[in-house]
Amino acid sequence: MGIVYRARHLAVGRPVAVKILRADLARNTEALARFHREAQAAAAIGHPHIIEVIDFGHSPEGDAYLVMELIDGIDLAGLLRREGALPVARALGIARQVADALGAAHAKGIVHRDLKSENVMVISRDEGDYAKVLDFGISKVLEDDQGRAPITRDGVVLGTPAYMAPEQGSDGALVDHRADLYALGCILFELLTGALPYDGKTPMEVMYKHNHAAIPKPSSRVTEARIPSAVDALVLRLLAKARDDRYPDARSVVDALDAALSPDQGVARWRRRVAVAALVAFGSLVTEAAWRSPNHPDPPPVVARQLGRLPAARTPAPPSPAPPEPLPPTPPTVAQAAVLPAPPGQPPALARLPAPAPRRRPRPVRESLPEGLKASPYR
Repeated sequence: MGIVYRARHLAVGRPVAVKILRADLARNTEALARFHREAQAAAAIGHPHIIEVIDFGHSPEGDAYLVMELIDGIDLAGLLRREGALPVARALGIARQVADALGAAHAKGIVHRDLKSENVMVISRDEGDYAKVLDFGISKVLEDDQGRAPITRDGVVLGTPAYMAPEQGSDGALVDHRADLYALGCILFELLTGALPYDGKTPMEVMYKHNHAAIPKPSSRVTEARIPSAVDALVLRLLAKARDDRYPDARSVVDALDAALSPDQGVARWRRRVAVAALVAFGSLVTEAAWRSPNHPDPPPVVARQLGRLPAARTPAPPSPAPPEPLPPTPPTVAQAAVLPAPPGQPPALARLPAPAPRRRPRPVRESLPEGLKASPYR
């Protein structure tokens, strides 16, 4: 619809992109009105994933222009040419940002109608891809705040055949926000497989396939990519022939993309937990190997039990009774008496030992005896 130039805003010194309406369209009153009116609508969206419109007007020469932020990135078409099909998680992440942007536009009553990979720029940032939706030049304003009718006339076919919903090829009056969701399905299919869902030798052949050909699953095109069945189902619903069979709005698409992304996040969390458990087990093995080293003393009992080298501690048994005290020694006999040393020339003499203590007689037993017996004292 126009030619884009790199320029600098003289007032603020900011680099910008300036889009000049083509000369053949500038002479068309209806196209010029649509350019101005829909530029205002795009500027009113104010979403981080939609290109910022700074100004618009006419040059001294009469050319209609649109001033936008300058994006230092690459469009999805160029990204696919450079890298081919994207990993599933990356493709879903980009599609989610585009769906979020479409939701903001649809909330303002704006349908893009020409969403395609060339109209989505990707900026590489530290946190990953950052998408920006461009070119609302042929967007359809359903109804503005003043209740004015759309500028686009019924029966006018606008868009790119490779991304057009079936209703876009028949009657423009049937086009609503769900046509953008269909185009998003084509983009997501392209990101996952590196190719569009339908191709043909002529635009009419492509549009015919959009209306009548079976909807292909992304997983059927790239089996090595292992596209989950949930992602297949999401794309198939976006590409439904009847608009009532698609998602009702962009918010529903965002929710579906989040649900499709969550299994990958769950697997990542599971892998982190497994890694932590493996590190703990490895640390235990290293500790045990260090204790088992011949150059290392035996570990304390508590550590040895934890390492499995000693059985669990048991309740101590009660102490055994102390042995009985020894009996006093028996007094030595004469044979056991010590031999005293004698002076020279005399025989040795025996040492005199003290006399043993007199032995006491036990008292007589006085017990009751059977009749006829008489007790006598112990002799």
